[in-house]
Amino acid sequence: MSADTMPVPRVLSVGRIVVWVVAALLLAYVTWQAVGNFVGVSRTLQENNAFLAKNGADALQTSVPWPALVLDVLIAPIGFVVALVVSRRMPLGRTVVVFATALCAVSALWFTLLQYVTATLSVGS
Repeated sequence: MSADTMPVPRVLSVGRIVVWVVAALLLAYVTWQAVGNFVGVSRTLQENNAFLAKNGADALQTSVPWPALVLDVLIAPIGFVVALVVSRRMPLGRTVVVFATALCAVSALWFTLLQYVTATLSVGS
């Protein structure tokens, strides 16, 4: 291999680290909210179902939307890893765009799942 064809090693820059940290904090907040929804929705539904079963209204029980709740928790970490893998050899400007796109995609999917879970439940109404 000649000196002209040797790959140039990428240097870890402060800008890339700042992008990763900011994205990680924003996506950690989304994950924190998703875990709160996971715990809150599942606990509320189980308490509601126990109350209905105790009072003989088994037909009114609602099942917990486990797939949507689990996916809600997993989308932010998956989005971060995908953005990290996609942007690993890109310059700083493109890395910012990739992580901004990942944040938008994660937020859109998170809100859609939140709306789906809310629309499918009928607790107390």
